[in-house]
Amino acid sequence: MEQNNILSALFLFFGVLIFLASILNWSYFFKQRKAQILIRFFGINGARIFYALLGCFFALLGADHLFNLKIFSF
Repeated sequence: MEQNNILSALFLFFGVLIFLASILNWSYFFKQRKAQILIRFFGINGARIFYALLGCFFALLGADHLFNLKIFSF
């Protein structure tokens, strides 16, 4: 049970980190090779929106399981 809580806390932490990186436009984050692929396809603003949504999803998934919020029912 404790391993699930650690994993949920990691999802929450990295979700918030990804969200902040996209909103604050951290240059280090968007200079990474994998981010460059998305920038090439969607442009910088599209990649930022994608990462903001991804960060929200990870954070909500982690918070849902960690705090038993029942946002996701799977």
